[in-house]
This record gives sequence, structure tokens and C-alpha cells, in this order.
Amino acid sequence: MRRTSIMIAVGTATALAVAGAANAAVLKGSGKASLSIIATSGGHGNNTNDAKPSGTISAKPAPAKVGVAPTGGASFALKLAKDISDPTKPGYADGEYVVDVESSPTSDGDIVGNPAAAEFFITLTITGGKCTIHGNPAFTTPGGTSCGGTGQPLCATDAVGKCSATIYQVAGNLLAAVDQPGDPFFGRFRLRTNLTPATCHTGDLCLGAGTCAPATTTCKSGSVVGVGGVALGPFGF
Repeated sequence: MRRTSIMIAVGTATALAVAGAANAAVLKGSGKASLSIIATSGGHGNNTNDAKPSGTISAKPAPAKVGVAPTGGASFALKLAKDISDPTKPGYADGEYVVDVESSPTSDGDIVGNPAAAEFFITLTITGGKCTIHGNPAFTTPGGTSCGGTGQPLCATDAVGKCSATIYQVAGNLLAAVDQPGDPFFGRFRLRTNLTPATCHTGDLCLGAGTCAPATTTCKSGSVVGVGGVALGPFGF
């Protein structure tokens, strides 16, 4: 479980990018990525019109700074279009959402069909058209088990209204055992509605075999409303 959670944590924040291990020097130019989010409905994209992205996810290396919370080696950001009730310009209404990221337990392993693959969840809220990513409670709550105490790193804080976060904010020090700084990790991600925020938190994890931690997580129960990728163009046949 721990090994898988380490790997999925990297894939989560970086999507297709490369991240350095926690507490290691970030490699300059070690990877930047940006990927479109295609709005979905009933398992398909906006196929009644030329599909436009409903947002993007991007990532880049983020060196640590003295006097502030660790970064985990990389930061990531979401840009989500606002819902304006125009089918040609898909977007997302105010509400609770969760980013569902699936990744292999190894940097070069398969995702589909791999029983050791895992899904790592990151929750977010859209209010007034602005998005806030919520951090892992273990690494954002002072006086908790993992930050803010004697001998512990500083706690991270949510960037309210900015829809951005660091790997440390969502995954803490889970990268500390990654094989080598600069290792590449691949993940695919989906944007879901978060039906029950009280039982779905950043850091919840489900293995490909169907085992989740905690077992009570509801992060996977929401409808898929966006998928990272490229929309097929019309008249492709």
C-alpha cells in the first residue's frame, strides 16, 4: 500500500510531468506539462459541436524555500472554465469536485489491467467561479500527526481561489522513498463530482484490486464530468 501510494502521489500532481523526490534538489528543466480537460456527459465529450477544452491541468518543478512549508518538488494548477450554459463552451458550475488520478505502481508500468495500479484523490471546491484545491489533512492541519509539531515540517495552506497546490500539500512526504529524483511518472486523470465531501478527502486512495484507504471513502462515487486528453476532431474517417 505504501509503495503504491508513493507512486500515485507523483502521478497525481504532475499528470504527465516529471517530479523530483521530496527533500531532493529539483532538476532545472526536469519537466513541465499541460494537458486539456475535455468535458464529458454520458461517457462522451461535447460531440454535438467542435469540442473545446473545459480546462487544463499543468505542472512544473517547485524548489523548496526556507521558512515555508516544503513543496515536495513540484506544483500543479487547474484552470476550469465557468459554466455559462452554452454547450459550445463547456464549463463547471459552483460545487464540490474531486480529481481522480490513476497511476501505475512503477514509473514504467501499465495502468490498465494492473491490479497494483491505484487512484489517488484530490478534492476541490468551486465558489463564485473560482476554484480552491484542498490539501491532505495530515499535511495542512497544525498539531496533527505529520506537520506543525516539534521536529515536523511546517504545514501547507490551501491557496484559496487560485486552484493550485504543491505535491507536499496533497501528498506530504510520501515521495521520500521514490527511487531517484527526476524519475518520470505517468498518470491519467478524471474530474468527478464530489457527492459527499464529508467522506471524500485529498489523500484518499483506491487500489486497482478494489481496496480503498480509508475503506469508507466515497471519492469514486461521483459522476465523471471531465477527462484529461485530446478531443477527436470532426470528419476523422
